[in-house]
Amino acid sequence: MDAHIGGSKAPSHGGTSGACATLIGVAFTETQEQILDAAMQIIVRDGLEETSMRAVAEEADVSLGLLSYHFQGKENMVVAAFQRAADRLMEVTADHMEAAGDDPRARLQASLRSFFDDEFSGLDHHEILLAIWAVARTNDEVAVAELDLYERHAEVIRDAIRRADPSLDEDTVRERTTDVIAFQNGLWLNWTRWSNPVSLERGLARCEAIALGE
Repeated sequence: MDAHIGGSKAPSHGGTSGACATLIGVAFTETQEQILDAAMQIIVRDGLEETSMRAVAEEADVSLGLLSYHFQGKENMVVAAFQRAADRLMEVTADHMEAAGDDPRARLQASLRSFFDDEFSGLDHHEILLAIWAVARTNDEVAVAELDLYERHAEVIRDAIRRADPSLDEDTVRERTTDVIAFQNGLWLNWTRWSNPVSLERGLARCEAIALGE
């Protein structure tokens, strides 16, 4: 991608909305990656309110004009940073499931455990997701990006549940998926805060039991 990132607005839910698009499967340039790395660092270190375009330009060691060429505004840049992190989470999930082989139950377990890969268990990732969850309540573009991650993640789990037990009806598959993700989110917050491996294993076993109806 050589041009700037920006575009259409998401449907409004009553919050703020800028002129930026939700980015799915976008291949960022080296300069854009450098800018998004800097944005992530500032979000984690100083909070989202302090993540200004000027601060990111200084952190990335690029001019404000160059940053503005690639990203039309702060909201657009934050959405891009989150979408990149979301894409990476889905890549890691796919890698875990491929490594699990063809057994449906093993692939289901892998899909649930990928959320707790070392790459996503640090405080940096914790702070980024908390910031995104907060902003998604009032910002349309961030809300759409968050929903995209939720739906992609949910479909992976739904598909794994279907394959593990083909006899299940679709309503049951969806109910179990919703329950698993709710439990998984709480478990992830607990894990990033306390890093208790015994508690994590107990929680993951419970996630698997919910998914399998055991």
